[in-house]
Amino acid sequence: MCTKDSNKIEQPLNSASGLSTDTLNLKTEAVSKVTYIVKPSEWMVDGAKIPAGSTIFIPAGKRGALLLKNFKGTVAAPIIIVNSGGKVTFSTAVTASYAFKTQNCQYFKILGNGVPSIKYGFEVSGGNIGMTMDDLSSDFEISNVEVHNSGFAGIMAKTDPSCDVATWRGHFTMRNVVLHDNYVHKTGGEGFYVGNSFYADGVSLSCGKVLPHDVINVKIYRNLIDSTGSEGIQVGSAISGCLIFSNTVKNPGISPFSAYQDNGIQIGEGTGGRCYNNLIKNAPGNGIIVLGLGDNVVYNNYILNSKGYGIFADSRYTPGPYFQFINNTIVASVLGGIKLNSETIPMNTVINNVIIQSASGLSVIRKSTSVKLTSSNNYLSKDVNTCKFVNYATGNFHLLSSSPLINKGANGLAYGITFDYYGTKRSATNVDIGATEY
Repeated sequence: MCTKDSNKIEQPLNSASGLSTDTLNLKTEAVSKVTYIVKPSEWMVDGAKIPAGSTIFIPAGKRGALLLKNFKGTVAAPIIIVNSGGKVTFSTAVTASYAFKTQNCQYFKILGNGVPSIKYGFEVSGGNIGMTMDDLSSDFEISNVEVHNSGFAGIMAKTDPSCDVATWRGHFTMRNVVLHDNYVHKTGGEGFYVGNSFYADGVSLSCGKVLPHDVINVKIYRNLIDSTGSEGIQVGSAISGCLIFSNTVKNPGISPFSAYQDNGIQIGEGTGGRCYNNLIKNAPGNGIIVLGLGDNVVYNNYILNSKGYGIFADSRYTPGPYFQFINNTIVASVLGGIKLNSETIPMNTVINNVIIQSASGLSVIRKSTSVKLTSSNNYLSKDVNTCKFVNYATGNFHLLSSSPLINKGANGLAYGITFDYYGTKRSATNVDIGATEY
């Protein structure tokens, strides 16, 4: 289970066929490393003979789908996959299984920063899943990639359980998943889909009930997600070290495949950790939905114009001690600010939140008196203008000196909250309410 000590809190960052040794584009370098240039005609590259620490170059231009399999780096010498000479576009039909896939790969990085002047050096278009880190892949980083027009998920990272025992919980653990500085948009399903959604119940197969693998150490940050069919970000089975921060999620859930799959960020079953400093706008469902392990801290988020609740919390498989919702700013959520269905959680903490709600909406709602709640220092109003932001309409959420939010909050240091949405240090004694410190 994820605990405060296991989560290093990150400050917000605002800002082919098989290979053989005589292959012409395989060049041996020092310390047995190689560089390999992927030909436009290669749909699959088997990296079984590629040593750790090597670099895989993908030349600029448009190409079809690509499968990378059996690439094995190490912690000290990961394999780097990078664009060369300009932007690389992977394009395939939306009916294809994928546009970019890894199979049985470990310790690798897919980096679209090969040309500094191009922000997203890899573009992935089409496929039922745009990018999928599958088939026991683990320990990887993906950055500076644009993914769009997928039939289902934009970027997926998980190995679904099958009757192969190697895929089961206790036999495989996906670790060290880092997804940052990517642009995911116009997907048929989730933007980011990390880990399995059915942590407690698993799936029923011909071999019986099978439980999905655990995920340990997930960092999803500084991504832009726009116009996804279902949730912008969904994480499940991430039992330890999960951090979701400094992302912008706009217009999620525009064409969900089933009811209640239209939220901004979903912290799914079996997931602990922290969700902070995110901007979530225009969710048809809830801004953030928390179904986690019960060691979840959600703070410094701006949640704007949700058609459901700003934050919705439910206790399913939740053996942990708390849900904590602190210093969030929630504006114009139709059904209410924070809804707590979390009856089995020992304590729900709701402090220092700004909730701007119309006359018809309610601010903090408990399913029943069985929901245990500590609530204090929340600012409730019907008019966002009373908060005195520098310019709310343009997204400048800094506070004017006349803001009633200044110095009216409770000390959040005990919850590990030492900075605000913009990275400004928070005081121990004069804390401001909401996501921004003056």
